[in-house]
Amino acid sequence: MKPRLFSALAAAVLLLGVEPGIAQTRTTYLGATLLDPATETVRPDAYLVVEDGRIVEVGQGRPNDPGVIQDVKGLYALPGLIDTHAHITLGPSRVGTDDNGPYLEALDRPDIVAHNAARLLAYGVTTVRNPGGDGVLNRRYDADRKAGVLVGPEALHAGEVIDRSAFPFRGLVTRPSETLSITEIIRRQAEGGARYIKLYEALSEADLGEGITAAHAHGLPAIGHLSDVSWSRAARMGIDALVHMMPISPELLPADRRDDYVADRKLGGFAFYQWFEAADFDAPEIVDMIQTLARHRVHVDATLIAFQPAYWGDDAAVLDRDVEIIHPDMRANWDQGFRFDAGWEPQDYARAKVVWPKVLELTRRMYAAGVPMTIGTDMANPYIAPGISVAREMALHQQAGIPAWAVLRMATSDAASILKLDARLGTLAVGKEADIVFLGADPLDSIDAMTDVRMVVADGQVVDREGLLGL
Repeated sequence: MKPRLFSALAAAVLLLGVEPGIAQTRTTYLGATLLDPATETVRPDAYLVVEDGRIVEVGQGRPNDPGVIQDVKGLYALPGLIDTHAHITLGPSRVGTDDNGPYLEALDRPDIVAHNAARLLAYGVTTVRNPGGDGVLNRRYDADRKAGVLVGPEALHAGEVIDRSAFPFRGLVTRPSETLSITEIIRRQAEGGARYIKLYEALSEADLGEGITAAHAHGLPAIGHLSDVSWSRAARMGIDALVHMMPISPELLPADRRDDYVADRKLGGFAFYQWFEAADFDAPEIVDMIQTLARHRVHVDATLIAFQPAYWGDDAAVLDRDVEIIHPDMRANWDQGFRFDAGWEPQDYARAKVVWPKVLELTRRMYAAGVPMTIGTDMANPYIAPGISVAREMALHQQAGIPAWAVLRMATSDAASILKLDARLGTLAVGKEADIVFLGADPLDSIDAMTDVRMVVADGQVVDREGLLGL
């Protein structure tokens, strides 16, 4: 082979994130301890035989026809992780003005998309739900991934967020108007290939109802990021999913605390702690909310990792812990003020830290009541590092008092089931797609092992972690 041609092929292999020299026909991963969160079983000295991108045999010891052997003795195997809240196509933001006044704009940055996608995959995240993004960019992501131009997880996209925001947010939000109804927005998104519809906090209750009805008419789930419309009302109206452990509606507070909360709350992220100061989890409003979510099987991803950097926004140790994984232009954008704690003073951080245990407690209560829950990070938002943030989110769920097996299910089999992917993803079983993450330590002993990723297999191919992390 000519040297130049060899170099070109090697570069192509690296671009695809595949380890050179690893056969992709029939490969046995031999000697790992298999963890099955769905059944809470541990299988030591196990093997997985992968052929043509699928798992074709699972057992203990050694298979009769191993093909190429990958020695993974001493490692712990889990199904590929699923992040149910990752804005995979979202770049930094800027403020602009035109003849109509000020606007926000999400910038198109393919290099940042590639950076985030690579790091998600390097940390074992093989599937994401993108709960809001520009339809053109979403389709480009899928096309580039299919063509091998971009390496990253499979993504299930929602279209642009639907919201009556105070001013435009180009590239992320579509605003209804007298000439553009919510029903028409959803029709266009459905025709553009959206898998979900995202309904946002400035919508009225009537808007929300229209959005849910229109989404369901197209066979699409409706995701809600809500504020004054309560989670209880949304669940009864038929919302399919809710995001962020911030159900900050005044209606969910005891009646004698609502007026003071509304009078005192400030614009921006201040409600993230003000609501918890006023909330009483044993009051009928919260009890009913949790029971209603469980009864209607409304899926919730808490995105605790999105709010921890706001509550500790005065602590460099929190903001800088994963700085080497975050694209520097994203970090600079957040440092310039595009962050959830914009405007907070020292007293705001002090008050937020006091109520943080209540955020965790509400998460625990929802799990205990049987509310369907998954692991979502809100990746591409302030100080959330792609990939490793899934492990951080899992650790926060365990800190909330949720057992390790349940947390592992939230990131694997439960997420696959909720996203209706369980026929092909979520467990290490014969016939499933070969998405596998190998860890250097047992996450049942310490959930921090989720950061100790040693090998990732995506669609049956070994991922070049070093290449992706250094991209």
